[in-house]
Amino acid sequence: MNIYAPDYYADFHCIADRCRHTCCEGWEIDIDEESLKKYLALPGAFGDRLRSGISRTGSPHFILNNDRCPLLNQNNLCDLILQCGEESLCQICADHPRFRNYWSDRVELGLGMACEEAAQLILSVNHPMKLILLEGDGLETPDKAEAWLMKTRQNLLDGIPDSGPSARLLEYLIYRHIADALYDDRLEERIAFVEKSWAGIIDGWNGTSLSDLVERARRFSNEIEYDDEKLDAMIGGKKE
Repeated sequence: MNIYAPDYYADFHCIADRCRHTCCEGWEIDIDEESLKKYLALPGAFGDRLRSGISRTGSPHFILNNDRCPLLNQNNLCDLILQCGEESLCQICADHPRFRNYWSDRVELGLGMACEEAAQLILSVNHPMKLILLEGDGLETPDKAEAWLMKTRQNLLDGIPDSGPSARLLEYLIYRHIADALYDDRLEERIAFVEKSWAGIIDGWNGTSLSDLVERARRFSNEIEYDDEKLDAMIGGKKE
């Protein structure tokens, strides 16, 4: 399996307590089975505290306290990382804000703009996105439908003028949302969604303030891309 990522991908680093919009509040954080086993076995007072903040009703998840993860301290730092290291994070926390596009012979990694630092990084790039092979031999045998979708996506990307942050925004939307047409057969709807979303985000933007565009993109991603029902409704059409 080949694994690709945009050329800026490795430059992303969480800015932790310097983030104005922490990803550790406002949404339920599910815990994967492997992490849960480690948490249930963690000894000592911190292990007791950790377990007291976990609900096992339905999918195991952290119990929010005033809409915040119970492990997010007053300095907006994660006590789990401070006590046990980054390797102790559950899968969803370790992954965020990353996403994946799945093809038959490749997985494409990406950064979601719900994270302000990821949005800042993506929109600051001064050249068209390039996909870098991280793992694998690069050999692929896509079927006819997959090869056609890849070519269609590349045509969309090639049609973007290299004109700064607004171009990088459109590039991101194409990269993130077109690949899933392989699974729901909604390519035309997804293209229309990308175009409408891009136009909505930049509507009223003065064309010069990067911080303003970063915040516009962050709000869109947080409100739409991380809400499956809203995203599905906005794409529209009928899933195959």
